[in-house]
Amino acid sequence: MNLIFVIPVVAIIVISTFIVKIASVALNLTGLDEKRAFFQSLSAFTGTGFTTRDSELIVNHDIRRRVIMFLMILGNAGLVSVITTLTLSFLKGGSTPILVNTVVILVAILLLIKIASNKGIMRRLTKKIQEKLIKSSTFTKRPVEEILRLAEGYGIAEITLTEQCADIGKTLFESSLRKQDILILAIERGREVVPAPHASDQLLLNDTVICYGKLENISRISGQK
Repeated sequence: MNLIFVIPVVAIIVISTFIVKIASVALNLTGLDEKRAFFQSLSAFTGTGFTTRDSELIVNHDIRRRVIMFLMILGNAGLVSVITTLTLSFLKGGSTPILVNTVVILVAILLLIKIASNKGIMRRLTKKIQEKLIKSSTFTKRPVEEILRLAEGYGIAEITLTEQCADIGKTLFESSLRKQDILILAIERGREVVPAPHASDQLLLNDTVICYGKLENISRISGQK
């Protein structure tokens, strides 16, 4: 092997590492926790796949889906480039021993691992990437509904209050909604709409309540006892 063929391989490894890091920060900005975001990025880039639950988290989110597709394409391109470069190096031969080139590649990988394990460096790198991504149109023009779903299990929903609702006749302050992590954004009462209702506003039978909070709790409001 000739040492000149090792340089592109090392460059591809370094670039690939940065691509995975950037993608993991991007996924983290969409609401995925940091560890899961990194695992998703690495899995997509290396083509190892996801679990069913993780696949749903990606497919149902536009930005995450685009990030993963980008990673898959680049991951395949990087793998093909490494294989092609190594194949050419074997065919061309050269004066530098294979062992030396292998050591160079391993040293480069170990150096990257050492840098990645340095919390100070990674914290600064993450901050820089976040600053760049947040300024991009992809992250600055998200719909309000998407932003409000950043916390897993939370979202916007509307429900109609029936006779089984224990909070009918109570004010928002008196109701059990706040204890259930539910924020009332508006109340539709016939043709009337009460936007940003106050704590003193009452909940009446057949009100349609537009709320934000834990979806599991919201689904139980109309039939709570």
